[in-house]
Amino acid sequence: MGSKIILTCKTNKILFPTALLVLLLLAPQASGDETLLYEYDSVYHHIRVVQNGQLRGMRFDNNHYQTQMYIDNPLTGHFNYVDLLWQAWVLHPEPENLLILGLGGASAQRLIHHYQPDLDILTVELDPAVVDIAEAYFLYNRAELPVEISDARAWLRRSPEKFDIIIQDTYSSNNYGTFIPFHLATYEYWNIVRNHLSDDGVLAVNVIGTVYGGESNRVITSVYRTMHEVFDQLYLFAANDVQNVVVIATQDGNRLSEADLMAIASELVHTRGDEFPGDLMTGSFQFRDTLPSRLADAIILTDDYAPTDNLLR
Repeated sequence: MGSKIILTCKTNKILFPTALLVLLLLAPQASGDETLLYEYDSVYHHIRVVQNGQLRGMRFDNNHYQTQMYIDNPLTGHFNYVDLLWQAWVLHPEPENLLILGLGGASAQRLIHHYQPDLDILTVELDPAVVDIAEAYFLYNRAELPVEISDARAWLRRSPEKFDIIIQDTYSSNNYGTFIPFHLATYEYWNIVRNHLSDDGVLAVNVIGTVYGGESNRVITSVYRTMHEVFDQLYLFAANDVQNVVVIATQDGNRLSEADLMAIASELVHTRGDEFPGDLMTGSFQFRDTLPSRLADAIILTDDYAPTDNLLR
């Protein structure tokens, strides 16, 4: 079991410049029916917190949603890929610790902690402003769920810890869209991640893309091909609401079928139902036991050449 790292910080506190306090109090209207609750330019992002009815969201840079939740039922409203992250437990049912790279609005952290409150969860987040905003607007509590402020790759290089499950949900944005930062998608990087997994550890990566065709397919094919150079097995789970694919990687030489995944998920729901959301089996049904289309045209991403943003063009 990995040792728990606790960051000493005050909780539920965010410092606002005076002008932004006025902005928050006046609550001006955003686009459409959205109300703008907060807006801030951090070192890394232009961040906006918006609300439409009971649905609250966080937007970055190009106005794409990074997270959302219903404030009257905070365990709902998130994107479907968050539910698909639970498939990592199908491949490693009893993890002792979990590392999450990327915080956003803490949808995954809150959901996992709700069902498995004794699981040792550590998050690494690049932007301290994101942590403050997650606490102020998205019910994240860093005293319960500790966070390290760092670039994910730099943190991994410094840390000696190993984890049973690692979840990666890290993104940057430009005029063409949202993409995985290039240094967090290369062959060299995936080797670093693999070295931080326990012997039977599992990696789950949220990738914006599609399994079948389209420009977004260029992203998933290159990420898939690169990860397959490092990990023995890759499992693709396609989200049903937006263009996201959760790629789950293992070092197991034996590949599980869709029937195998469904059987394990069913067993977990029936024997440990209070530890998992009720739609765990639905997530297993979203498994795509196929190779991404146009895989032969995909490039292997390396530290010398990883145009993850250009793949969107």
